[in-house]
Amino acid sequence: MSICTINLTKNHAKSVIEKLQSKKELPFQDVLSSEAIQKYLPNTPRRDRIFSPETTLFSFLSQVISSDQSCQAAVVQVIAQLADESKEVSANTAAYCKARARLPEDMLSGLAREAAEQQEKCVPPEWLWRGRHVKLIDGTCISMPDTPENQAVYPQPDTQKKGLASPLLGLLQ
Repeated sequence: MSICTINLTKNHAKSVIEKLQSKKELPFQDVLSSEAIQKYLPNTPRRDRIFSPETTLFSFLSQVISSDQSCQAAVVQVIAQLADESKEVSANTAAYCKARARLPEDMLSGLAREAAEQQEKCVPPEWLWRGRHVKLIDGTCISMPDTPENQAVYPQPDTQKKGLASPLLGLLQ
């Protein structure tokens, strides 16, 4: 189910999640291709397992959007999907949890970035603000030790009295 095929509603995010939850198969399989997933996996031989990296990833995504975010619910969904293929899967969550821990962190962030770029390309024009894509920026500040070196690089704001504040470093994401 692509975001591009969903009707715009007042509660769009909620409607997307409801549609994903109502499907029998694991979510996002039409958004994340096997080739994209393989790009982030090391080229090491792997055993043939029920919880392959792909199955584990889609199970994890299912777990995240589920109202029951337990590992047990994720495993039950895999069991239901594989029942059609006559594969026997244990209801024990250990294999799933170990497989989930093996997922590379850079794979998750890379796939999220790729999927977002892919979905942004097909956003209907009526969703745009004045015909433009809106970018959100998040920022914060951290205080640093009040040393002469830090004061030289990150001076105090002009709005504060000298010597009353530590140097601040602004961060944007």
